This record gives sequence, C-alpha cells and structure tokens, in this order.
Amino acid sequence: MSFRYKLLGNIRFGNELEDILRLKGIKDLSSFLNPTLDNTESELLLDNIELARDVYVRHIVNNDEIDLLVDCDVDGYTSASDIYLYTKRINPKVKINCFIHEGKIHGLQDKIDVISSTNSKLVIVPDAGSGDLKECKKLIDMGKDVIILDHHPIKEGRINPAIVVNNQLSPRVSDKAMTGVGITYKFTKLLDKHFKVDYADDYLDLVALGMIGDRADVLNLQTRYLINEGLKFMRNMTGKNKLIRTLVEAQMYAMNNKVTLNSVGFYICPLINSMIRLGTYEDKSILFEAMCNSDKCLERKVPGKGMVLMSIQEYTLRACQSTNRKQKKLTEESAAVLSESINLYGLDKLPILICNAEDKVDSNSTGLIANKLADQYQRPCLLMRRKGDICKGSGRGYDKCEILDFNQWCKETKLFNKVDGHPGAFGCQITFENTNKLFEILSSMKRIDEPTYHIYGIYEADVIHDQIIRNVAKHDDIWGNSVSEPIFLIKNVPCNIYYLNLLGSKQNKIEFEYHNIKFTKQTKGSSLSSDYKELIAIGENIEFDIIGRFSIDNKSGKMAQVLVEDWLYRKSNKVQGFGFG
Repeated sequence: MSFRYKLLGNIRFGNELEDILRLKGIKDLSSFLNPTLDNTESELLLDNIELARDVYVRHIVNNDEIDLLVDCDVDGYTSASDIYLYTKRINPKVKINCFIHEGKIHGLQDKIDVISSTNSKLVIVPDAGSGDLKECKKLIDMGKDVIILDHHPIKEGRINPAIVVNNQLSPRVSDKAMTGVGITYKFTKLLDKHFKVDYADDYLDLVALGMIGDRADVLNLQTRYLINEGLKFMRNMTGKNKLIRTLVEAQMYAMNNKVTLNSVGFYICPLINSMIRLGTYEDKSILFEAMCNSDKCLERKVPGKGMVLMSIQEYTLRACQSTNRKQKKLTEESAAVLSESINLYGLDKLPILICNAEDKVDSNSTGLIANKLADQYQRPCLLMRRKGDICKGSGRGYDKCEILDFNQWCKETKLFNKVDGHPGAFGCQITFENTNKLFEILSSMKRIDEPTYHIYGIYEADVIHDQIIRNVAKHDDIWGNSVSEPIFLIKNVPCNIYYLNLLGSKQNKIEFEYHNIKFTKQTKGSSLSSDYKELIAIGENIEFDIIGRFSIDNKSGKMAQVLVEDWLYRKSNKVQGFGFG
C-alpha cells in the first residue's frame, strides 16, 4: 500500500481560494467566481439560428403538428423538455409527438421510420442529429422541416440538409462548452424576442441539470453563468420544474444539505441516467412526462402501505431510486466477473486496463463498469465488445496517473476509428487488428504501480487546524466538472485505536477525530471491515499520512472534515491526546 504525490504549489492561510485557482491556471478570478450576464454571447452568433426561428414560428402560428426526438441522456431529456415546455407555453394547442429511444442509441437512426409515418410538418432534434445526413434528407424529401439544436461535432466536409444550429459548427461562437440544452436555451432566448415574452430563463434549472449531466466545461464563463443561475433555482426551490424540485428535495441529505455543481452531478444526474439506461420504455416515457411538468397522478406499490396514489414526479423519483439501486448492483456484479478475467490473464500488469466485456456484463452500463474498474485497478480502462472485426465500448480515465487526458492519448495512438466524448469519459471504436498494436504500445510503457495525487498543499498534523479546512470547504460550490476539487496531504496524524470507528450498515465508513477535525474514509457499497481489522491489529497508536478533500459535515454540527481519498498508516509511539469536540 503506497502512493506518490506531486505538489502543485503551497497555498497561503487566508488566501486559499485565490492560490488554488491560480494554480489551476485561472487568471481572471473575479469573472470566474462571479460570472454575469455580460459574460454571455449573443444567440445570433449561432449559424442558422434565425432561419430556425423563422421556420419554427411559421409552424407554431399554423398549429402544425411537431415531432420531437428525446435523446438518451440527461442532456437529451432536458433539451427536449426545455423546447417542449417552451412550445406549449407559446401555443398550448400545438400537438407534439415525443419519440424516446428504447435502447442506448443517439440521433434519428432508430426512429426514422416511425417519424416518417407521422403527419408532422416539423421535426425538432435537440442534442443530436448533426451527423444524421441520410435520415434528415429522407424527412426533408417527404416535405418535413427539420431543426437540429446540437453541440456534437461532425467530420469536416459533411453537410446536413437540415437547419443545423450547433456551436461547434459556428465559427463566431467562442463558447464551445455549451451542451445540447444550452443550444436549446439560446434558441428559446431568440424566440422570446420574437414573441415579446420572457419565458426562456424560467427553465434555467433544466439548463443547469443538462449541462452538469453532460460534464460541460465550467471554465467557460457563459456556461458557468448559466449553470450558476440554474443552481440558484434548485437551491432556493424556486424553479418551475416539478421533477427537479422533487429529486433535489429527496437527495438533500445525501448532498450534505447543499446544492452545488458537484452534488447535483453525483446525486441527481445518476438517478435520471439509471432510468434512461435500465428503465422500461414505459418508465422512460413517464420520466420525460414528469420532466415536462405533467399534473398526472399514478399508483405505485410502497412497502408497508400497498398501492399509493402519488404525483407523477414522486412516482418517477421512486422508480429512479429503484433503477439506480439495480444499476449499482449490476455494476458491482459485472466488475466482479471481469476482475476474474483480469486477474487470470494478468491484464492489470499493463499501464492501461483493456477488457473484453463479452456478453457477461450489462451492456447498458459499460461506462459505469469501466469507471469502477479504473478506480479498482488505479489505471485508465478500455471496456469493449468485439463484433466481427470491430471492438466498440467505453474509455474511462484515472486522474491519479500521468495520463491526464485519456481521450487525447487514445487519439494520439492513431489506432482508433472513433474516440468521442470527454477527456476522462468517452466512447471508442477500434479494429481487432489494431488492438494487437495497442497492446504492443502498452507493453513498452512504464507500469503504474501506485496512484499519483496532484495536491495543493502539505500540512503537518501538529499545525493543521479546523480553520484551514473551513477556509477551503466554504467554497465547495465552485468545484465540478472541469474544475476539480482540490486535494491535500496531511502528514503524521496520530490516532489511538479506541478513537477509530467503523460505521454504516454496510460497514463502509471509518472515522476518527483529531484537533476538532473529523477524518472520514468511505467506500461506495463495499465494506471496510478488513481495513479496520488491519488497522487495530497494528497496535494501540497509529500514525496516518492522509490524502483528502476539505469539507464541512453539515449533517452533524458543521464540523470541519477531511474526506479521505487515500492513506498510509503505521505503528506509532505518539499518544493521541484526549480532547473535547
């Protein structure tokens, strides 16, 4: 058990936030911390947006039937919900046919036949469709107008015959971070001006949720501003979206009673994603209806109460919680199955883990399983399935190794046919022949034997105090997505085994206190009982070197807290002093 660390720089007491942000390369601290409306760009910078407005307005005024595609992730659902709610508010009489994917498929491909058979005059595709050239041409040839509100890049030279509004394809737009729901929001802002209303901003909670779910780069000030404004709705419970309010209220305890970019990303988005990945078609349809503020009530069986009539939002919450538990169980089981093969064939000896998912693991949770394996084996992971001569799957990075942008690393090998997504989370495709070449590259690379942590300060136990923790922790609303939370090293922390506690119904939390600071190490699901037994077997007094994040425990007395990422421990001759609090 060991780790390495790289000190990015020391921070000054009282100037912690300023020093951390400068070490992250952020120069304009004031704008970053307080982005305003002045940081937003004109929607008119988006190519084709005025044409899209004119076509949309014509169909709305004529009461034409509209087809709306709901893409299969949080960004897709929020994008579609945004334009649905806005349209119904402009013209409640307009008929909107909503099309939801049954599986994990993006774009028009699996829905082209059914959309072709409708009486719609307009097809709207938010968060997808830019690359669906054939499908769009087919719909246009049938006399339908097609508006695409997207953020995904397409290969240079490919021209979509639809009306494509896409920040990646708009040279005048500097904000390439906005996701599908951000483009949809920009479209509704332009529509506000035409209809002389002020509706678009009412759905900023949807905008924030979608962009957080799609891991938008919050270094961009416009994107950061829009997310911050949406989070205010969630924090104050003033947003108009009833499903978001229901989900946030239910998850407040898990979120340490604080609505932040990170807490929404960790505790709200996964609930929705699990339903989109594993839910039945009926439940996914109910999810979208709930997100569109339906007033419907549904019956659901509740343990100890039988069948209970509840709002569609409450029904969706309970369905998402059930599906999320199922997904976690499937992820654990799938990772365990793959671990057998990894250990059998020594795949963990290479600096990057490459696994064949085969048909033994859940195909709807490939990314989550890859993420689990990356954490377990402390290295980047490629989890793929072979079909013929092609291997497809997901890549997940590991931020405690020297490959900080795994996406870019894969691209630079020039072996992959496709690498689409974020630096640490993406889909990929490679020929089977090229996997052999990939293994050749890996065999010549340096092994990863221990994690490397990039830390923002080193403290000795005898000088650390709770105010240092609080000075950093009070800014927890800043971190998330591309602006990761800082971690620190605290050395030589003494602990008597009688102060060491194993907690949780699953025995997955170890806690102790020192100098009015709570140190907490917790795992998701798996037990820490073996670690606890190992610790207390060392002797009465232990000494820790701890890598962790600074936090405030809002659940129990607002105590300063270090959330342990990793630790080293050894027998000690130091005796932990007795103290109050």
